[in-house]
Amino acid sequence: MRRLYLSSLFALLFLVSTTASSIAGNVDTYGIGAKATALGGAFSAYADNPFAIYYNPAGLTQIKSLMVSVGTELLDPHLKLSNFKAKDWAGNHVQPYGKDITDESPTLNVPHFGMAMPYPKNKRLVFGVAVYVPYGLHIKWDNNPVNNPGAYNSFESYYLRMVATPTVAYRISNKLSIGFGISIGKSKSGSERRLYAPSIPTLNNRIIKGSFTDDANYSFNVGILYKPIKQLAIGIAYRSRTHTDFKGSVEVVGLQKVDATTSIDHPDQLQIGVRYMPSDKVSLEADVVWTHWSLIKSYTVHFDQPLLGKTKEVFDRDWKNTKRLKFGVEWKATKLLTLRAGYYYDPSPIPDKTFDLLWPDGDKKTYSVGAGLNFGRLSVDLALQYTVSEYKREIGSESDELNNSYSNPITGQKGSVSTQASGHLWGYAVTVNYKF
Repeated sequence: MRRLYLSSLFALLFLVSTTASSIAGNVDTYGIGAKATALGGAFSAYADNPFAIYYNPAGLTQIKSLMVSVGTELLDPHLKLSNFKAKDWAGNHVQPYGKDITDESPTLNVPHFGMAMPYPKNKRLVFGVAVYVPYGLHIKWDNNPVNNPGAYNSFESYYLRMVATPTVAYRISNKLSIGFGISIGKSKSGSERRLYAPSIPTLNNRIIKGSFTDDANYSFNVGILYKPIKQLAIGIAYRSRTHTDFKGSVEVVGLQKVDATTSIDHPDQLQIGVRYMPSDKVSLEADVVWTHWSLIKSYTVHFDQPLLGKTKEVFDRDWKNTKRLKFGVEWKATKLLTLRAGYYYDPSPIPDKTFDLLWPDGDKKTYSVGAGLNFGRLSVDLALQYTVSEYKREIGSESDELNNSYSNPITGQKGSVSTQASGHLWGYAVTVNYKF
């Protein structure tokens, strides 16, 4: 048993180290664990593996012996800005004008690890811990403005939070369970862009680079799982807001570097799901996820000394709260094979006024399929995911964030940008589980 605990500890440390260099593919997670991913994230009333720690910690009480899960998801994003037209404050066309721009974002590796076990002296009590990325984004574009006029707004941006979440769950009765976990996290954020200043040759095309880290932040997950009858389960999970305190630097490359601070909180979420099992082989679930994006009105980067004549830079966001609808279906075809499918609709929190290349988000639809292979104590979950823009997003010069990138560096008079944004993403997930 001691060897088992040591091996689990080494696996945990390995996942922490690999997660530290991995970034998820969007503002929010695409799924944690291949089983939940295949079900479209409709998992709060199912929640029967260690990743219940995220989806609904009360679900851990369904685990009857030590269970360890480890896996990863590969995310391959493809973004496109069509007919990108930028005019500066004087009405000059920023060349190339009317350009189609595609991203150069890498394929992203997002690992996950979880383990849970009942307390030996009281089987109603279950302990668990999971390591995962609940929020993340990493986008790259061509950094040469000769090819990409959008580089003056952003050519690389990343933002992520990595957490380890120790959790405890308790089965009050055969029908009702509760769970609680504390997420101990580390967050990173950064961006790079070119400076548009054709009237000031010493500044024009200079790279402005920002890099920030919050070494320790905290949040909590709490959940309830209620099964009024055998065929029905109701799950409720709340993931709290995370306050951040980023410290880092902003640099005009080759000219000046200053220390800087900022704060961009991670929003809280409420997820409610209903699972119906018309037979022992079929499971249907529908979830709704509310995300409190409206807490991100803006964020300010404060410089410890003036940079380009400024002591701070303000980024307006004015994001809107969203409700995601998630659906998942599962069929146990044989004792060995279980088939799964999922779907969810994800409206963007970002209004046209604050759309930019740092957060080029739009309304999306996600389709997923997957399989579970049961070899007894060992099982393997697989998922294939496809996310696509619901429509080509039209930006017709209403984005202040884009327009400001081509403003007069002295007077602040804005430019004007129009474009159409679209994209899709492929995700491939695998999780290996072992029950001791």
